[in-house]
Amino acid sequence: MQQPTKRLGELLVEGGLITPAQLQSAITHQKIARGRLGSNLVALGYISEEVLMDFLSHQTGVPQLDVRNIEVAPQVLKLVPHRLAEQFTVLPISTKEPKSLVLAMSDPSDLNAIDSARFASGLNIEPVVASHSALKKTITDLYRRMENTNGALTVDVGNALMQDDALPVSFTLDPVSLPPTPPPTPSRPVAFPRDPFFGEPAAGTQPVNIDPFGLFENSPAPRTPPPLANPNLVHSRTIGDTVRRLETYQTRTLVLGLIRLFQRRGIIGQDELQRLLSNLIEAGEIKDDEVVG
Repeated sequence: MQQPTKRLGELLVEGGLITPAQLQSAITHQKIARGRLGSNLVALGYISEEVLMDFLSHQTGVPQLDVRNIEVAPQVLKLVPHRLAEQFTVLPISTKEPKSLVLAMSDPSDLNAIDSARFASGLNIEPVVASHSALKKTITDLYRRMENTNGALTVDVGNALMQDDALPVSFTLDPVSLPPTPPPTPSRPVAFPRDPFFGEPAAGTQPVNIDPFGLFENSPAPRTPPPLANPNLVHSRTIGDTVRRLETYQTRTLVLGLIRLFQRRGIIGQDELQRLLSNLIEAGEIKDDEVVG
């Protein structure tokens, strides 16, 4: 009866290269990070890539190969699709007679990777051991270089057939010319009415006095009001250039002056304020303790 084949982790423990605890830790890490057990052992620092390559080469009788600066012909790279090479971390190196493909692998005991490469290329597989990290980088560099230099897209129909029986189908994708994009139409600014007391003056106009009644100290003098249609309205009874300052007036005088000013400007009617005060006093909202005749 044939003895069952031992797995890589068991062989490494038997060889004294890792401990059983490290093996269990690598298996737990593999469930999370995926990938091969060997690459997880290297990622956790339990074993170096060089030691692992030597061990695999000795156990399987497969020679080692340094792929860091290797050059592979484009027709050989096409035997194994880029997606499959990255999925199993394998790299086609060269073809050998009769009908064999030298395939660099980080784990030559990976039968699934060998069968997938055999099916894709239609050739027998002769594995060689290579560093996992070097394989990852070389696979990316070589396939990207091949894809960038190809001017046409080639599709091989019938991957299960022999390489000589494949049917190459080539076609070129011409760039599609698009009509020029018209320049964007500038949007017209929305005209909002300008605030009479705040904001910048319009072009060609005089600046607006933000204190039209001259109630604040050090404020600019109010503009001279335009002549009114009623000639009986008197705008000022002060004679001469000397104007009495506001703080020298009594509060009652200032209030009455403001009322007269609002009435002349049409802000309130002649009897509107009296009626309002009378209604507020009768309603009890305000009190008038002093009545002046």
